[in-house]
Amino acid sequence: MINGLTGMDALRGAATWNGPNASQEALQATTDAARFEDALSRATQALENAKKTVDTSGVDAEAEAKRLREACQGFEAMFLDIVFRSMRNTVPENTLFGESNGEKIWHSMLDTELMQNVAKSGGVGIADMMYDNLIDQVTSQTLAAKGKIDAPK
Repeated sequence: MINGLTGMDALRGAATWNGPNASQEALQATTDAARFEDALSRATQALENAKKTVDTSGVDAEAEAKRLREACQGFEAMFLDIVFRSMRNTVPENTLFGESNGEKIWHSMLDTELMQNVAKSGGVGIADMMYDNLIDQVTSQTLAAKGKIDAPK
C-alpha cells in the first residue's frame, strides 16, 4: 500500500502525477515491446531455418535400434557380472592351497567374459525387456530427427 493506494491504483496515480513523463514512458514501453516482438520473430525464423538445414540423412533407424540392442545387452552383462561376483564372494576360499592374487584376477576376468556371453546369447531377459520398453522412444526420436513426425514430449 502506497499512500493509501494499492496495486494498479498506485501505478495509475503515479502516471497522472508525472504528467508528460507518463506518456513518454508509455511510448518507450510500446517501442520496447515492438523491438522485443521483432527480435522474437527473428529468433523464431532462425530456429525454423536451422531445423531445415540440419542434415538428418545420416540418421538410420536400423543402426539406432542395433546400438540400443547392444547397450541393453551391455547393461545386462554388467548387472549379471555384479551379481555373479557377489555370489562368488559367498563361496569360502580354498583353505588347503589358498588363492593367489593372480587367481582372483583371473576369476574376475572369467566372470566378466562369461556374463558378456550370457547377455549376448539371451541372458535372463533384462536386455530384451529394456529393449522392448525403449525401442518405441528411440524410433520416434529418430523419425523426429528426420522431420517425419513431431518430436516426442
